Amino acid sequence: MGAVVRILGEEFWLDCSAGDQRRIEDLAKALEARLSAGEGETSDLRKLILTALALMDEAQTTGAALVRARGEIERLNDMFAEAQIEAAEGPALQPEQGRVRSLRAPVA
Repeated sequence: MGAVVRILGEEFWLDCSAGDQRRIEDLAKALEARLSAGEGETSDLRKLILTALALMDEAQTTGAALVRARGEIERLNDMFAEAQIEAAEGPALQPEQGRVRSLRAPVA
């Protein structure tokens, strides 16, 4: 199985599984849209540089998102741990605490 993709006017055939074909085609379309926005010469060196810059941009964006996600996970884990500690250390509620007395029927 394989996929044929067009990037900057050139067709490339890539060997891939049936499950990867759609992903490769989508990635190629996204890269083509990103690279074709630029005007001017399309020498091999320019194509290589534009492709490398696009890949570096994606990698850095993904890396920054992962750093933010890890920070948020750490913050949530800290909040959870603090809540568990407070719950373990807090005073035990008496059976009548938190109840409205006027709604309770007297026990005979």
